[in-house]
Amino acid sequence: MGVVQPHAARDRFDAALTWKGPRGTIRYLAEEKRHLLNQDVRVVVDQIERWRAELPAAERRAKLLVLAPAVRPHQAAVLERAGVDYVDLAGNAHLAGPGLLIHVEGRKLAEAPLARRGRPNKGWVKAVLTWLVQPELVGRPYRDTAEQAGVALGTVAACVRDLVTRGLLAQAKQGRQIADRPQLVALWVQAYVDVLRPKLTERRLQVRAETKPEIWRRLAETLAKRGVPWALTGADAAEHRAHFFHAEDTEIYAPIAAFDDRELLKRLVAQPTARGGNLLVIEPPVRAAIPVNHDVRPVAPDLLTYAELRYRGTGQALEAAELLLPGVIGHDGR
Repeated sequence: MGVVQPHAARDRFDAALTWKGPRGTIRYLAEEKRHLLNQDVRVVVDQIERWRAELPAAERRAKLLVLAPAVRPHQAAVLERAGVDYVDLAGNAHLAGPGLLIHVEGRKLAEAPLARRGRPNKGWVKAVLTWLVQPELVGRPYRDTAEQAGVALGTVAACVRDLVTRGLLAQAKQGRQIADRPQLVALWVQAYVDVLRPKLTERRLQVRAETKPEIWRRLAETLAKRGVPWALTGADAAEHRAHFFHAEDTEIYAPIAAFDDRELLKRLVAQPTARGGNLLVIEPPVRAAIPVNHDVRPVAPDLLTYAELRYRGTGQALEAAELLLPGVIGHDGR
């Protein structure tokens, strides 16, 4: 196998590999994912496929190869379905080419490198979310992030150390900076879905309304009159941005306690319901979930809209999430 450093056309990938197989040379564009264990592998696939699509036509014929410390079985299945080959340090591998198929599964590392750092906790998810949505806070004093994220100063300090260790936060002349936004988004989304989102308080309501715009109008009028901050998220936020996805229910971030007000419910023409309903009120994960300056119909940052669609997990929701992804990893997440 030959290994060369990527030239200008391939500079997003870590290496270009050539392998002389039984029916000719197999060419790979290889990407190392040191944090794959805690990443959404579908995001990784989308990322490297977009990178390959940006290459000259002659180079787009190269296969994709993911290198990682460990690849989970469900991640391996996603990679194989997408036609992306992989190799990990435990010896698991899937390499497919003309006249060639190497497949090894079930091997485990004695000690996975990421295990020493531990799984991201609730405070970590809140702090990283705040930085991804408000990147200007990354280089500022810890207390600014702690206040916005609703976490302790020690949590912010631990989060900084963790991200530096992972290679996702760098010290520059201008101060701390996010070193690899796409990888950090992928790591954060999986942690949000697994760790924080299931713990957020919810309230389900049935609003008597014929259409979505009627629900939105009633929310805007009723909540604004009472000074209750709120924002659309999930499917409705995606639909509002670019008509990506229509769902029967509406999801918003708003203080749950506000919906204990009987007069507010009366104005909304809404009743609490144990399950179902057409309005889901979700506890805001951080302050930045609800924009300060907004129009009549506030919308949560695209990063959170993307994460809620991932959490919903239906086929349509995941398709809508993929449409949002380029913007989410390409700028500050708003």
